[in-house]
Amino acid sequence: MNTVRPINIASPITGNISKPKIVTTERAGKIYTEAHWYCPDSGSFIRKGLLSVVDKKTGEDVTSVTG
Repeated sequence: MNTVRPINIASPITGNISKPKIVTTERAGKIYTEAHWYCPDSGSFIRKGLLSVVDKKTGEDVTSVTG
């Protein structure tokens, strides 16, 4: 799985700096942590990316496991 770094990026809409919002969700026994970027001026969604995947039962980081 490809992951992203939660860094500030320039908004393609206004050019101002967009800080990532860290979002954690649980699906199929795994905890997914993602970074979501929104334009600070318009509130429009820019992009999202995966930070990590952790198995809820074992607590093991399974981000690099494919399949």
